Amino acid sequence: MHSRFALLIIALLLSACTLPSSSNPTPTLAPGAEELLGAPTATSVRPTAAPASTAAPAPSPARSAARYETAPCEFPVPAGVSVECGWLSVPENRARPENGREVRLHVAIFRSTRPNPPPDPIVYLEGGPGVDALERLPLVFDLWFRPFLANRDFILYDQRGAGYSTPSLACPELTQLSFDMLPMDIRADESSRLWKEAALKCRARLVAEGIDLKQYNSLTNAADLEDLRLALGYEQWNLIGSSYGTRLALTAMREYPQGIRSVVLDSTRPLQINESQTPADAERAFQTLFRGCAADPICNAAYPNLERVFYDLVEQLNTKPVTLPGVDPFTGHTYQVLINGDTMISTLFQAMYSTEIIPLLPRAIYDASRKGDFDLWVRLIMNNVSQSDYLSYGVMYSARCYDEILFETREDMARADEAFPHQQNVFDMASFWDICDAWGVGSAPPVENQPVRSAIPTLILAGTYDPVTPPDDGRAAAATLQNSFFFEFPASGHGVILDGGCPLSIAFAFLDNPRRKPDATCVAQLEGPAFDVEGAAVRLIPFRDSELGISGVWPQGWTNFGRGIYGRPSGDAAIVQILTLGSALETLVSLSSRFNLDREPEAAGEYVSERYTWQLYTSTIRGQPTDIALAEDGGRSLLVMLISDKGNRDELYNKVFIPSLDALRVIRSPQ
Repeated sequence: MHSRFALLIIALLLSACTLPSSSNPTPTLAPGAEELLGAPTATSVRPTAAPASTAAPAPSPARSAARYETAPCEFPVPAGVSVECGWLSVPENRARPENGREVRLHVAIFRSTRPNPPPDPIVYLEGGPGVDALERLPLVFDLWFRPFLANRDFILYDQRGAGYSTPSLACPELTQLSFDMLPMDIRADESSRLWKEAALKCRARLVAEGIDLKQYNSLTNAADLEDLRLALGYEQWNLIGSSYGTRLALTAMREYPQGIRSVVLDSTRPLQINESQTPADAERAFQTLFRGCAADPICNAAYPNLERVFYDLVEQLNTKPVTLPGVDPFTGHTYQVLINGDTMISTLFQAMYSTEIIPLLPRAIYDASRKGDFDLWVRLIMNNVSQSDYLSYGVMYSARCYDEILFETREDMARADEAFPHQQNVFDMASFWDICDAWGVGSAPPVENQPVRSAIPTLILAGTYDPVTPPDDGRAAAATLQNSFFFEFPASGHGVILDGGCPLSIAFAFLDNPRRKPDATCVAQLEGPAFDVEGAAVRLIPFRDSELGISGVWPQGWTNFGRGIYGRPSGDAAIVQILTLGSALETLVSLSSRFNLDREPEAAGEYVSERYTWQLYTSTIRGQPTDIALAEDGGRSLLVMLISDKGNRDELYNKVFIPSLDALRVIRSPQ
């Protein structure tokens, strides 16, 4: 499961562009915003070529007659795309189709912007297992998936039991427990007892609904994938799998090779890697972080002895935890969050999934240790907990218990915990085995714990800082994939292709010609993380946006998301600069609803630049400090808004917000 820390705030800002712009005489949604926020769109699937005449050999499980029907998209359609949705219906149990039970998978086919795209689309295999691919699409499409439309059609779907697919194997019992446990100071054994109790309540409910949990695993997922290819009429397609999606891709390569042109494995989980490796993988990632900072002269000077400082903090918090308010980024609800030492370790592990967060971690460790500033840690915890709404735990346990966990013994898991004393109360691997033992899906045949051997061209991508699928896992997969190319990215965490830039360019080159090694010049030019250091200079660069009708400055290295929104790659800050019609007062009145402010803006004085007198206000968005400035220019208003966190607010206010007010200009009259 991918964690991209900035996604929600950026999505809220993008959808907030319903303010009247200088190019529209009346208030109107920004281009495409009605699709982002509006009702599902009814579409039909474009005809495709008939399936190849060479039929697939009989796989296991047995082939079945699948049905595909076009239907409206269940999700809000992203702006500016052509998408066709439908449902794939297949037997829940292919060995017993006569029982009449079916699963329905929701499918979305995004059409390429290229006039005549190649006939082999890309299919993205979501992770987890059990992560919702389509429900969270409005939050992630522009940042993650839109670039793929430049060359090929792009297919996303919810795997059986997940997301919009039916039946749903979601476990609200576990989602609620995640929130209930936020203020609790309990050790691993009690936490595991509560978790197992809730998990088995979910299991009992799913079984009572008639769901056959034994039918939700990688083998059945791979059969669904092949049924989808045949139903849509593609002779071949290209698979991109991330995290658990790599295991699914590998299974499909073994079972249904004839329909696969190429495969991209991003953050790979080979079949032969055991779950008991998790504590060792976490320790490797932690050491990579500590050594990475120590090897960086600037980071080491600012944050020396990082490992010792971190574990001293862990010990201190296990003795005397702290409790702080945290905001659910999806609902805005506030919870009390208790942080003990074990929480710090588990949160560090989760944080290292995100390439954007890794550079912040040394400073965050020191801020917590020296200043008692846990703002980033609280937001990371709330981000992790809130994402449980996008995971079907019933799928996760059914698949992982069958595919992986029960190939080992409980003793194997316990020894893995004991090997790293600091982590012993964090992962509690043995409790995972206990749930699987009670889940009742049995263990897969030995082939599901053996390396996949294939000649299908495969690109394997790995992040040096990945805490859960380390680079060595990618190398292990490459060893038995004879036409594979492996690349490691020195600053990346988990899910490197979603970072864009170099990994994405290599993936594009590979997809264009899978039998040729992609040019890796960009990899050689990459360095480790650019660690964030308090007091570092911020360079501002000029921009001129004729569409928005303004010119000004934005911070070098930040991402331009369009619509006047610029975000720091680390995800902890963003600035909005736009021109609207109407007075400053009219704009101010609309801010709370348009930008989902937690409270009405409070006046904070004024600032006089060379050209404008700015009225200043403060508020928060999902608990994050938000500075607002408004100035009038004729019948228009300029709006500048900085969203930051408590730890960097003052610094960014002086280095980004105020200089932006000084530089902003109107460059055209309203139309």
